[in-house]
Amino acid sequence: MQAYWMWHWGDYEIYHTYIMSNRRQEFGADYPTLWHGETAYPNVEFHLTAETDKPGYLTLHVNGKGYLLVDYRRYADGVRVEIGPGKHTVVVRVTKDGGLPAAYVESDVLPSGDGWLCTHMTAEKMPVGWRPVYDSPAMSPEQFPFSYEKVNPVKKESVQNEKSADGVLFDFGKELFGYVDINGLQPENQYGVFYGESREEALADKDALLFEYVEGKTSVRLTQRAFRYIFVTGSDQDQISLSAAYEYLPLKQRGTFRCDNEMFNRVWEMCRYTFHLNCRETYLDGIKRDRWPWSGDAYQSYAINRYLYMDRDIDQRTIVGLRGKDPVEQHINTILDYSLYWIIALEDYHMTYGDETFLKLIWKRVKTQYEFVSTRENEQGFLVGQPGDWTFIDWSEIDKTGAVCAEQMLYIRALRAMAYLAELAGESSAAYLEKADTLISRINSFYWDAEKGAYIDSYESGRRNVTRHANIFALLFDIADASQRESIIQNVLLSDSVRKITTPYFEGFELDAMCRIGNFGFFEDMLTSYWGGMLELGATTVWEQFDPTKNGAEHYAMYGSRFSKSLCHAWGSTPVYLLGRYYLGVYATAPGYKSFRVEPQLGGLGEIEGTVPVGEGDVYVHLTKSALTVKADIAGGTLLWQGREYAFPAGEEFRLVY
Repeated sequence: MQAYWMWHWGDYEIYHTYIMSNRRQEFGADYPTLWHGETAYPNVEFHLTAETDKPGYLTLHVNGKGYLLVDYRRYADGVRVEIGPGKHTVVVRVTKDGGLPAAYVESDVLPSGDGWLCTHMTAEKMPVGWRPVYDSPAMSPEQFPFSYEKVNPVKKESVQNEKSADGVLFDFGKELFGYVDINGLQPENQYGVFYGESREEALADKDALLFEYVEGKTSVRLTQRAFRYIFVTGSDQDQISLSAAYEYLPLKQRGTFRCDNEMFNRVWEMCRYTFHLNCRETYLDGIKRDRWPWSGDAYQSYAINRYLYMDRDIDQRTIVGLRGKDPVEQHINTILDYSLYWIIALEDYHMTYGDETFLKLIWKRVKTQYEFVSTRENEQGFLVGQPGDWTFIDWSEIDKTGAVCAEQMLYIRALRAMAYLAELAGESSAAYLEKADTLISRINSFYWDAEKGAYIDSYESGRRNVTRHANIFALLFDIADASQRESIIQNVLLSDSVRKITTPYFEGFELDAMCRIGNFGFFEDMLTSYWGGMLELGATTVWEQFDPTKNGAEHYAMYGSRFSKSLCHAWGSTPVYLLGRYYLGVYATAPGYKSFRVEPQLGGLGEIEGTVPVGEGDVYVHLTKSALTVKADIAGGTLLWQGREYAFPAGEEFRLVY
């Protein structure tokens, strides 16, 4: 029988999130996270009471220190324990300081893994955490299972950097993440290695975010970092060779898209590649600078994953890793809105996977997170950031005085998610729904400006400032009534007088709203000018922010530094989601895609084709101006086309010609 490494539920995700988040470096210095770090429980206990109808054996392997207790008799790890048929009680206790306490019980009758319970030396027991990949005593659960591929540069040239230092510039043709291997070094020489997402950054000497010096070696493998360009000083082309060990998560791609607009196909591929680079232990914001998981960024990543991989494991790892443990002492990532996104994402998770087991395991942490959020309510019931809280929303000139409207919109959506999750947990949803309804009424009293025909950012400042953010949320979360919706569309979304959004992050929300109201022309224009604009400037991955009025290396500056802008940011990959959701038109209508709808749209295109994951299967859609073909390999699909509904059987091609 197959055994697996097991650990306290949630600790694997928390451990790897902690290790990953503390690898960040900038300008030669380590850069720990801005929020408190969670670690695994140092002492854990595993339990199994089971009956076997034949004799067998157990041998314990531990990651840490510990022992095996079989029928109340203690054995050291590595000792083979023989047992007879009958009922047995098995206990394993493990401790490890600063790592991931885990146990592997090799056995032909009672192997470790599914079915065992765990506790962190308390009375409460819960199912253990385990993963199929950790199926050998030799494979440590502290080692994350990445895949590797050797990649050689596509070009190298002898150049001088901006400090007039001679060296060799290696170009890999596109952004990568991985180890850099250098051979042919002279041990008596010192070499500078400068990383760049852009050519300019690699040649900027110590203005590059990532660099280090090497001496005393003939060859070296440098730690994993992100780059497209590597500049090595103190060498020439004939002396050294350089390659990369590309490190990536081996995800199975299920979603595809193509159309008759080649620019859109290139945008989709750029977004796919950007997203994949940022899929690691958890979802990352950017692969070069932060390499941290951020809850708002992750909220969009869950949707992108839904239309590209539908990989449940990375969703779970991100959800658990972001949340950490009780007690709650600060907002997730210290950001008020990011705590709300974390709650909202759990309802989306259930609609995607129909996985009630996971949600019941994490429900206690959901409630304590919500309870912490509710401590930020003012006398009107609005959320207001306290000292130490960060009200982010977006990199934009939002009036963030006091209670910010966009936060209240997110709070309503989170309250509805709490109601949904409470029902799954067997608890009452009434209080959450009542609170959400009350909040809508108060928002309309305090924030709706009839003269402007829109929601204002803040009622406390007196400025009556209107931005797109709160109004977009009012549409996406079905908070605005019918007349308010029409007013918002005309006075905000279609108005050139309201400040434009400059980040791909919130542009994703705006485009979601635009597609929802059927304004596909706006989406296609943005895809061409914004994402296509980056492509025209040579981007191979999506940037953190893009301002088409800037020139040259001005595009790379952010946060007061010449090259701090991320040129590979996952929050810019939302076109993958939007093209799958609104053009291919596929979305769940019951948890786990037990039922789903296909509602395709051409917009301004002449042909679209692609696949979308639907639970355990996939649906294929091909639409032209004269024909529509749909085929799904699971049941439950309904096609909505030109006002009519069509049921289509699993495994058979359904075709309409018109």
